[in-house]
Amino acid sequence: MNISASDRARLLKAQQGELDGVVTYLRLAELVSNETDAKTFKRLAADEGRHAAVFKQYTGEVLQPKRLQAIAVAAAYRLLGKRILYPIIARFEYSAVPGYEQLMKDYPEVGSVKDDEKRHGDTLKALLGNGEYNDAPLILPIASVALLVFSIFYRRRMYHGQSDRFLKGTDKTQEG
Repeated sequence: MNISASDRARLLKAQQGELDGVVTYLRLAELVSNETDAKTFKRLAADEGRHAAVFKQYTGEVLQPKRLQAIAVAAAYRLLGKRILYPIIARFEYSAVPGYEQLMKDYPEVGSVKDDEKRHGDTLKALLGNGEYNDAPLILPIASVALLVFSIFYRRRMYHGQSDRFLKGTDKTQEG
């Protein structure tokens, strides 16, 4: 099969994205605190692996997954928790659909990948409805500490009669 340079680049990018999705979903399966989500992420990882194989049929390239996405998503899970992160991941799954629709015109096997991506988005949204929110996002403790530090700093400024200048940004330290 003769593949144009631009199609090859798109196919390689899709193949890499699917491989990165495998390690990302496997990492999430390790992190989550309930069995339903863990099993679901393992199934999604297997799907992503099959998707990468579809693209490999066209590219002929053996690619390695890049772990940066998995590290970033794991950090986001710890920071934001399930309620915020899952819809974000679902949007990424949905956003792949239009690109895969274009590729389907010349590469029909991509159709099954496109259908799975939509199903993945739906699956992630459904996980929000299972009522299992055992995650403990760090955003609230971090925000609380930041507010505490700010309030201590602000009160200290007020105590010294410098609050107006501080709030207006005109506070200058006295020299000498």
